[in-house]
Amino acid sequence: MGQVSEKAMGIAEEIAKRSETEHYRLVLNEEREAEITGSKIGGKPYWPVGKDFPVDDAGNKMLLLMQVNCEEAGLKSPLPEHGMLQWFIGLNSERMYGCKGNYNEDGSGVRIVYHETVEENAMPKDAPAHNTVDPMLTPVKREVAIDVLAEQTSMGVNDGHFNRLFADIVKDITGEDTGNKQWYECLDNEECLYLEQQAGMKRPCHQMLGYPVYSQDEARRDMEYHDTLLFQLDSQFSTKGQDELVMWGDMGSGFIFINHDDLAALDFTHIYYCWDCG
Repeated sequence: MGQVSEKAMGIAEEIAKRSETEHYRLVLNEEREAEITGSKIGGKPYWPVGKDFPVDDAGNKMLLLMQVNCEEAGLKSPLPEHGMLQWFIGLNSERMYGCKGNYNEDGSGVRIVYHETVEENAMPKDAPAHNTVDPMLTPVKREVAIDVLAEQTSMGVNDGHFNRLFADIVKDITGEDTGNKQWYECLDNEECLYLEQQAGMKRPCHQMLGYPVYSQDEARRDMEYHDTLLFQLDSQFSTKGQDELVMWGDMGSGFIFINHDDLAALDFTHIYYCWDCG
């Protein structure tokens, strides 16, 4: 990359400053054994004895993608501070990872489950796991423990709100009105590349809260209602070779969005689930 203009550097600095927010980065830790009551991807889910297990629209028991032990992870409001949050997808072969196409609005192929308390070693004997189903039906390929880190993050260029933020910052810094232009139409190639590299998280990006990091463009159909990122699970290879830990299509990501009021009420019935390809 050549010399970057002061304008581009100033815009990047303001984007980071104005959009900075706390999120939880989820790190896949292959060195630590995944536990049934711990935070992890894949494997058998934590599940209390006697509680009805979720099923998809074809009557199949659903598959665990991810679970987070909220208290062990140190989660704070607006996320639950205790109990267990889990992300399940359906195994209906007519859907792709529980979706018809790349998104799911009716909830039939995806489920977010919240357990208010976590009991020791509760596991359903007949629940599916990543290694007991057709690998084409699940993006999760291995059971891996998750480390949860509270960090600060900022908005990336393919977030649906980025163009408005960019326009406001350019107006404040330069006095220029960008009008109906997209952000990348206002900069040269070097400046665009710099902004892409500076803004937001870098992949692989597994997280709760913060800003979505897409392989393509904004995926939400209603950004105003589904205003909170509950989960992002990205594609990732093993650090010990080229084995896949998670693979959404061709290096994509999966997302669960929720309304902030629904999250505060622990109401997971109106989530928006989607995934993209690289």
